[in-house]
Amino acid sequence: MDINKVIIIVLLLVAVVGYIRLYRHYRRNIKKVRFLFDAIDNGDFSFYFPTEKRNKEDNILHQSLNRIKLFLQHTREEQMEREKYYEQILNAVDTGIMVVDSHDNILQHNQAALRLLDTDVLTHINQVREKLKDEHLAKHETQAMLKGKHVRIIALSDVSHELSNQEVDSWIKLIRVLTHEIMNTITPVTSLSETLLKELNSEELYTAKSSSAEQAKLKQGLETIHKTGTELLAFVNNYRRFTHVPQPQPALFYVEPFLERMAMLCNHEVEIEVTPKDLLAYADESLISHVVTNLLKNAVEAFNGLQSEPKTKASIRLHAYTNEQEAVIIDVSNNAGLIPDDIASHIFIPFFTTKPEGSGIGLSLSRQIMRVSGGSLTLHQDKEQGITTFRIIIP
Repeated sequence: MDINKVIIIVLLLVAVVGYIRLYRHYRRNIKKVRFLFDAIDNGDFSFYFPTEKRNKEDNILHQSLNRIKLFLQHTREEQMEREKYYEQILNAVDTGIMVVDSHDNILQHNQAALRLLDTDVLTHINQVREKLKDEHLAKHETQAMLKGKHVRIIALSDVSHELSNQEVDSWIKLIRVLTHEIMNTITPVTSLSETLLKELNSEELYTAKSSSAEQAKLKQGLETIHKTGTELLAFVNNYRRFTHVPQPQPALFYVEPFLERMAMLCNHEVEIEVTPKDLLAYADESLISHVVTNLLKNAVEAFNGLQSEPKTKASIRLHAYTNEQEAVIIDVSNNAGLIPDDIASHIFIPFFTTKPEGSGIGLSLSRQIMRVSGGSLTLHQDKEQGITTFRIIIP
């Protein structure tokens, strides 16, 4: 065989072998790069390309791939930190936020949305469609693009507390004006009627100049004036309490023994549950006791006012616990029946009462006490169980 042909064949074989090795090397490197991105897509950053005991080319490649991994890992960690930061901000605000796609799926929400809509899970708008119609919820909706898709951002705000504060402030101003005017008018009338009664009862006025019938008529009129004036003064003093709630003097106290004392004052068996047993509250114990006592009194009166015996055992329950914001909640519940909706919407308004001898100040004063204490008093009714609950929240 010609030597030249042998040389050419050898060179071709060397070239083919080199190409095969180069191709295999290329395929190995491609697999390494593909492995890198597959792992990153799956959130796995635990891999490492070894750089020891490698040829120069592999060492350079492995070092580069490791640098890419570290860079992407750092970028992902920063992104996750930003997401946590934004999530904490969203959960810290009182405004409920929901991100809803075109199919009404709820893609994201914050804790305030769960609280305002009174639910534990939010996945679809149909879950809370009726609750979104609540007049106490203010809704604001905007359109946005998220990952190339149209979404709606719905913001929810609770305006009931604001409306309640405005309502109470208006009542306070009105009551102050009324009490001032009534006190100025009635006080001298009452004083004068007392003076006239004393003189009329003295023997000096019993003369022949006035008949016994005239004297009796005059006495009856003065007694009426005095009785009316005295009752009106008591009426005004009662409502004056609403506008002069003392400034709270908060201090720490254990909730369970506090509720046990409240239950002892109630002329009815009361079930008490406190979680945890050593639950502490920071508030004016004297003012809170006034609220709890009034709610227990109302619960007992609810049973006394029933026309027939309840189908189930009459039950009054005190349940104390904490919510996610670590506020202390005291639920005062009874199964004496539900409060009709038309009455329930007015029970916290001063002067409103359905009791023949009621003053209409108990619940309004209790809410006012919780308001100046920075907390709240609300009504919750379980229509299925027939249970009425007044909820005290102490922040």
